[in-house]
Amino acid sequence: MKFKVGICFSRPFEGNSPLSHIGKKLPVYLRLLQFCRQSGWKAFILTRKTYAGRGVFKGSWRFDKGKFSSQKQPVKIDLVYDRVTGMMFPPKDDHQMVVVNRRDFKLLCYDKWLAYQKIGRLMPKTFWVGGKEGLASALSQIKTDWVVLKPYNGLKGIGIFIGPKKSALDFEFSQKSKYCQYIAQEFVDTSAGIPGITSGKHDLRVVIVNGEVVWSHVRTPPAGEFKANVAQGGSIREIGYSKLPSAVKKIANKLAKRFYQKYDNPIYSIDFGIGKNGPRILELNDQIGFPLWGMKKRDAFLRAHIKNFEGKLKRR
Repeated sequence: MKFKVGICFSRPFEGNSPLSHIGKKLPVYLRLLQFCRQSGWKAFILTRKTYAGRGVFKGSWRFDKGKFSSQKQPVKIDLVYDRVTGMMFPPKDDHQMVVVNRRDFKLLCYDKWLAYQKIGRLMPKTFWVGGKEGLASALSQIKTDWVVLKPYNGLKGIGIFIGPKKSALDFEFSQKSKYCQYIAQEFVDTSAGIPGITSGKHDLRVVIVNGEVVWSHVRTPPAGEFKANVAQGGSIREIGYSKLPSAVKKIANKLAKRFYQKYDNPIYSIDFGIGKNGPRILELNDQIGFPLWGMKKRDAFLRAHIKNFEGKLKRR
C-alpha cells in the first residue's frame, strides 16, 4: 500500500502553486515533500477549506517529480501534517484521520493558560486576566517590577505588552474578539544573555521531534525592543545542541519524555528565556518555523519529520 501523506494549510488554493505563500523557505518544504516521495508515499498539499471529514479532502495538489498537479477528485489522506494555526482544524469530533499533531497537544500549545496549569513551575508566574476589568487584580499579584501581558491564545508577538507595571494599566487590549482574553506573567529579564551564545536579550528555541532535540536557535530582538519574534523584526541564529545550557537540556529532555508518551510523539518547540534565576519556559509551539535552506540542521530536522510520520503510519 502506498500511503498518502499531506501537509495541510489554512489558506485556500490560489494561482498555479499551492505553496506560493511560503516565501524563502519554499525549497525546504519541497525537500520535505521529496523525502516523502523517497519513502514511497504519495505526497499532497492540502487546505482545510476542502476537508470533507473522515480523512477525505475534496480538492488537493499532488507533488510528484518535482511538480504539483491539481487534483479535483476526492482523496483520502492517511496522515496529515497540520500547519493550520489555531483550533479550526482538525475538527473536534473527527477521529478518522491521523494528524501530526494531535488535537489535545495542539490545544496545550494554543492555550497559554492551560499550558501554565500543566507545566507552571517551569514558567514565569502567570495569572489569568481575562478582559481589561481583571487587569488591576492580576497586577497586584505580580512581584516583578515589569510585567508581560499577552492574549492567552496569541501568535507572532501580536497584542503583547512588556513594561513597568505602572504603565500596564494604560495598555489597550487587542480589540480582535479571538485575542481579547489576556494573561499576565512576571517578567524574565534576559538582558544578561547566555554565556557563549548571546550577550543580551533573547528567546532560545529548541525543537523536539521523536522525543529528541533536533534543532535549536536563538532569536534576538531589534535594538531597544523586547519582542524577539522574527515576524516583529527579530533576528535568528542557529545554535548547536552542545552549546545549550545544561539546565535547558534538562528541562527539554524531561518534557520530551512526558509529551512523547502522553501526546503520541508530537512535533513542537519550546521557547526559553534565561534570567538570573535560570531558564523559564516562555511558550510551547506546535507550529514550528522551518529552518532556512543554508542552516546546518536542515536535513536532520526534515528527516526527523519523516521518522515521525513513519512511526504513525506503521500503526495504521
